[in-house]
Amino acid sequence: MSKLFSVLGLLMLFGADAISAYRVSCYYSNWARYRPDAGAFTPANVPGDLCTHVVYAFIGVNWEWKVGILDSWSDVDLHGFEEIVALKQSHPGIKTTVAVGGWNEGGSKYSEMVADRSKSATFIASVVDFLNQYGFDGLDIDWEYPGDSERGGHPEDKANFVTFVQELRQAFDAQGKGWEITMAVSVGAEKIDNGYDVPALCAVIDGIHAMAYDLRGSWDTFIDPHSLLNKHDNDEGAYAQLNVRDGIGAWTSRGCPANKMIVGVPLYGKSFAVQQFELHSPHQGNGEAGPYTRAAGTLAYYEICANVNNGWTEMWDEQGQVPYAHNGNTWVGYENPRSIQIKADWIREQGFQGAMVWAIDLDDFQGTCGSKYPLTSILHSTLKNAENEV
Repeated sequence: MSKLFSVLGLLMLFGADAISAYRVSCYYSNWARYRPDAGAFTPANVPGDLCTHVVYAFIGVNWEWKVGILDSWSDVDLHGFEEIVALKQSHPGIKTTVAVGGWNEGGSKYSEMVADRSKSATFIASVVDFLNQYGFDGLDIDWEYPGDSERGGHPEDKANFVTFVQELRQAFDAQGKGWEITMAVSVGAEKIDNGYDVPALCAVIDGIHAMAYDLRGSWDTFIDPHSLLNKHDNDEGAYAQLNVRDGIGAWTSRGCPANKMIVGVPLYGKSFAVQQFELHSPHQGNGEAGPYTRAAGTLAYYEICANVNNGWTEMWDEQGQVPYAHNGNTWVGYENPRSIQIKADWIREQGFQGAMVWAIDLDDFQGTCGSKYPLTSILHSTLKNAENEV
């Protein structure tokens, strides 16, 4: 298929807005400033020229059903909120939003809030006040996960969540400031069916940040890249659908327009302690923590590329279209420039709204292995070029 035909086909299927404006959403984790030495990352490090949207993670919900500030030292005393919003002064056109929730917040309070119209009204009013106070451009809802009983959810969450988002939309529109609503969501079919009324939600939000990563982990019995684009021939059961292509397809097949989908791309790897290095081999738990990120089982891209440059063996998963590397008894699956380019091209070809990275502070922001922000730069340049083709 020629490039011209593919672009015209996307226009016919999804409308001009589908690819006339691209998005690269960059999550900034407020705890990144606490990493030691060269790993410390503050709002001043955020590359405003590579991100169309910056999402500040995280705020929460307190037990008065208002916005809860989870780290007042980083967010307020050190002016984290203000410094992220100030990116709009140096980079006109960029949007800065704030994410509510995250894994550590749990799900029970969110389930309780959306089940009670009084509590949700209190929270929505608090969000409006918060956005006006700090100058953010919208809210990213990172409830992990509605309808998930293991996370404090209930079956009623699915309908209640729609009502909540609709009321939030009404409150935002009443402000007349163009505030956005996005959501960070699972790409697992069961979580989607239990917690998300896909057509109803996609009708009122601006974009879906699909968390197309952590598809494998220490909770599994075997090693595998955690953001594989395609399934492996020997994937069975639920694993046959736990890949990026099928995960995004689970949303579009249930009624979310392609131009609402923002494909999540990890700038970190999942590591394991192993005795064998072949894909699907058993593991012995999480790999050792990196010197900067200091979390067992997780390595930033800048930690991984330094290891590869220092002698780790890098391999390529031909079916999954992602790399992995190993050394001694450690194995890690991750993204590199080759796999990022493949994903960026796929995002463009499919007419998705763009890409999201978790998290910008995990890219090679110091240029340890070469140029700065190598992975985010590929996403930005590829998707920007798609915009310019129209």
